[in-house]
Amino acid sequence: MNKFLFLFMLVYSASACSLEIIGVKNAELQDLYLYNGSRLTIYPEEGALVSVQGKANKRVKLDIKQSGVIYFAPGIRVVDLRAKDPIITLDRYGEGEFAIGFSLRGEKHVSGKYRKSIKYQVNYVD
Repeated sequence: MNKFLFLFMLVYSASACSLEIIGVKNAELQDLYLYNGSRLTIYPEEGALVSVQGKANKRVKLDIKQSGVIYFAPGIRVVDLRAKDPIITLDRYGEGEFAIGFSLRGEKHVSGKYRKSIKYQVNYVD
């Protein structure tokens, strides 16, 4: 009986937790110079990539949670954080990528802690 219960728990846990983020590639920003009021748009093709792996041919949704003001560095605020396609379909191997774009805006006065983590979550749509 214990062997059957162990096997059931092993199969159930593998199927319940099959969607995972396998990698995040940050945007490569060269020669970044922003001054007060200037803006730099990073298109999703040039921005960050979030790689996911899960069940083949399933639709997956990316939710980005942004709480408060997020600063890239002192004096540079992140605005308009968005995914190119918030819902993608995984390929036949169960892999896919979300392309994330954003805008950077220069500010003169920045106070407090400037580094904050951006929380994101992936879930199946179907």
